[in-house]
Amino acid sequence: MKDHQSHLFEEEFTGWLAGLRALADKCREDDGAWRKVASQGLLSLAAPEAAGGAGVGYEAACLALEAFAEESGLSGLPFAMAAQMWACQEPLLEFGNKAQHDRYLAPLMAGTAVGAFAATEYDSGSDLLSLRTRADQHGDGRWRLSGAKTFVTNGPTADVFLILARTAEGSALFGLTAFLVRRETPGLHIGKVIDKTALAGAQLSSLHLDDCVVDDADRLGGTSGGFAVLMHAMRYERAFILAPTLGLMAGALRQAIEHVRSRTQFGQPLGSYETIRQRLVRMHMSLTSAREVLYATARRADRGALDHGRSSLTKLHVSTEFNRFCQELPDLYGGYALLPETGATALLADAVASRYYSGTSDMQMKIIAEGLGL
Repeated sequence: MKDHQSHLFEEEFTGWLAGLRALADKCREDDGAWRKVASQGLLSLAAPEAAGGAGVGYEAACLALEAFAEESGLSGLPFAMAAQMWACQEPLLEFGNKAQHDRYLAPLMAGTAVGAFAATEYDSGSDLLSLRTRADQHGDGRWRLSGAKTFVTNGPTADVFLILARTAEGSALFGLTAFLVRRETPGLHIGKVIDKTALAGAQLSSLHLDDCVVDDADRLGGTSGGFAVLMHAMRYERAFILAPTLGLMAGALRQAIEHVRSRTQFGQPLGSYETIRQRLVRMHMSLTSAREVLYATARRADRGALDHGRSSLTKLHVSTEFNRFCQELPDLYGGYALLPETGATALLADAVASRYYSGTSDMQMKIIAEGLGL
């Protein structure tokens, strides 16, 4: 009976995925794509039914992100949606109460609100001990936040920000607290869109907090519990933020194969040259390897067995294979790689970016080494 139910679910999900692909094909130039995709349920896939989600798990969510990216050819939009799913929704699921779920999580999953996670600061980067944004509690129980954040994904359009602030001196383990801050809150100022050369369609901005007053009811988790909120967000973001890149790689590989089959050089198809064939095989190996690792990690998460070491390994491995893949891609096109329609140089920029967000590759190495007892 259990196998029968599983088969029925797979058939239903396969049909849903086909519908998502059809929608994605129409999203390339659509400013309303976020809400349209969210209305199909993509943002709610990993959340349990008890919290208003679809409850189909992390593997299904990653499959959906991959499919959407492959069919749409978009890099920034699925990246931005994934950033909300893993760095905003996951912490809300873990640390939020019923009122916070109703006020924030439900509209985020439905796509009627956009979320942004704000931790990075200008001079601190990954150094949590250097965070300068402060939150001081006053006699009325409310908190006043002052400071600045940068590289805030979804910042220009976000309706709610999950912000880390220092509430005590000393170790980040005990000195940080997380707050949910609505866009219209007085004292919250959103900077202009940050120009970048990768992840077209994803918008980043700075964020300034000038005596921004937040109710205690909008504190996420306990006072001084911000480090736990951050680590939870990073565990899922590092594991799954690169799921869309699998779709980008798959689409690029398919397009490259079509290109070498259709073009000739010295009277022979490009695909008949051994150097070309070897490049394509190496690209296929990178995609296959990245897929195997990421989906094995997703299945771990579905079993409740995802740890920080595995998340870092996944982020490091997939970003490494993404870069290897994109180093091969331009040489399949030669000078045509510089033309926008090949997408080769844009994808290469996306690959370079993947080495730095959610923690640099060097940081992932450090975490993995520590897990090995080094």
